[in-house]
Amino acid sequence: MFVAFVLRLVGYAVLFGIVSRVAQMWWSSHGLDGIAAVQRFHDAGLVTLLVAPLVLAVIGVGAIRPLAIFVAGVLAGAALTAPFVVAVAAGV
Repeated sequence: MFVAFVLRLVGYAVLFGIVSRVAQMWWSSHGLDGIAAVQRFHDAGLVTLLVAPLVLAVIGVGAIRPLAIFVAGVLAGAALTAPFVVAVAAGV
């Protein structure tokens, strides 16, 4: 049981670690680091990606494991598309 939890935790952490680095690269390449008005979106996204692996590893037990995997995919997709959406909204 504990080993499965640790494996889920490490898997989600690796997934969100890679996603956050790619999103950060796109965020910087669009020049969004210099816009103070959108900084809160960046901060909220990072906090979400830092906390999500633990939450998903805890709830990803038994019958709701597919739900946790689905939520992980949605969060990864949202984090990867956020720099583009914010860039368009900010007019960059």
